[in-house]
This record gives sequence, C-alpha cells and structure tokens, in this order.
Amino acid sequence: MPRSYQLGQRAESKAATRARIVSAAMEIYRERGVAGASTLAIAKAADVAPGTVCTQFPELGDLMRAVFEAMLGDLEIPTPAIFDGLDDLPARVRRLAEALADFYERAEPWWRAYQREPELIVAWSGGVDWYYAEVERLIRIALGDLSDDDRSVAVVASVIGPPTFFALRARGLSSDEAVTLCLELAVPWLERRREQLAPRT
Repeated sequence: MPRSYQLGQRAESKAATRARIVSAAMEIYRERGVAGASTLAIAKAADVAPGTVCTQFPELGDLMRAVFEAMLGDLEIPTPAIFDGLDDLPARVRRLAEALADFYERAEPWWRAYQREPELIVAWSGGVDWYYAEVERLIRIALGDLSDDDRSVAVVASVIGPPTFFALRARGLSSDEAVTLCLELAVPWLERRREQLAPRT
C-alpha cells in the first residue's frame, strides 16, 4: 500500500513539473519569441534541470504543441452555448462577433507571436486547423438556415475573422466599433443572401 501511494505522488509530481515547464515556456514564447526559448532559459524559468525539460519534451515541437493547448485552455474559445436563447440570424451573428472579438482581444499577444514566428506556424499548424474548424462550426450554428451555404460561411469568416478585426483595431477603432462595422457589412448581405436562396412559391 505505501508503494502505490508513493507512485501516485511521483505521477502527480511529474504532471506538476510538466505543467511548470509549459507555463514557463508560454511566458518566454510570448515575451521573447521562440529564439529566446532555449532549453536552458525554460529550465531556469521552470526551476528544473535542463535534462528534465528534455525528458518531458524530447522535441521542441512537442513543447510548442503543449503550449498551444494550454494557451487555448487559458483563452477559452467560445462554445455553442453563446447562442442559448437566440432564435434569429442577426442576434446569433452579433453574439458570435462579440464573443470572437472578446477572444481576439485575449489572444492578441499570441496572434502577434504566431504571425512573426515561423517555428510556431509549423508547430501549431494542427492546432490552428482545429481552431478554425471550431470557429467554422460556430459560424454554421449562427447562420441557421444558411448553415449549408458555403458562400455565407466564407463571408462571415472573412468579415469577422482575426485579420479584419485587427486591421480595424489598427486603424483606431475600438473593439465594439470594429464589431459594429463588421455586423453592418455582414448582416445585410446575409439577409439578402437568404432572400436569394429562399424557395420561390
């Protein structure tokens, strides 16, 4: 019995060590980029031996992917629950745009790091693909009866996506102003599109 308890303690300690390494790497990636994230720097920040970092993460890409997963957990990507109680297209698209804008604001340092770091682009490609698939799922839910119309999905993804949002913010618009402008562009187009696709009687 004492032996299994010690094994449990060891497993818990290993998980805690791994979490400390991921947390330290996350801070270094965000502040100094991948170039500043040497094994020695990460080990020092995590208060572990460099060999421990290598044991936990034999490849740098393994650690980068672990950081991506932890980052998404911290940032809280919106879920379909944001649409609870909403039954019309404009309200759902508005809620989606607002929820994503909040997410973009929380994620801005990571968006910038991702854009400037080729290593992150490669290492995070699978995770970024998953993220965009989740956003597309939310868009299709928001679109309701237009959910199968790929053109509507493309328009919403383009108009309320991160590049458009950050381009508007860079021009001096507040987050709320950027959302409002995106909705002014997207919602009338979607309503016209719904009329075009409606069956003729």
